[in-house]
Amino acid sequence: MEKFFRLGVVSGFLLLAAFIVLSNSAQASLSSGENASSETIVSPRSLFIQNCSRCHGTNGKAQTALGKKLEADDLTSTDAKALSTAKIVRTITNGRGDMPRFGKKLTAAQIKSIAGYIRSL
Repeated sequence: MEKFFRLGVVSGFLLLAAFIVLSNSAQASLSSGENASSETIVSPRSLFIQNCSRCHGTNGKAQTALGKKLEADDLTSTDAKALSTAKIVRTITNGRGDMPRFGKKLTAAQIKSIAGYIRSL
């Protein structure tokens, strides 16, 4: 009888441990799903304003105080319009001159959406 009791306790403990592991795994999957969907909700314009407007301005013309001081590129210029999307993505990802790199702050999808937004300015 005592043997069955111990077996029941051990089995209950293993079931509880399995439940906790599966619960944490499901919660992690749900959390990552929420992050992915919230990423798609943020508009390219919002991402641009949050990450680029401090220097480039909300219109991309770099007429902000910091943009003028750092001589930030006017993203509406003919030279900027001549850049490929791939070049813009590389510049945002790796930075250039005084421009910080955003490759660790933003996802590849966010960077690509900002690049598309810049091409539309």
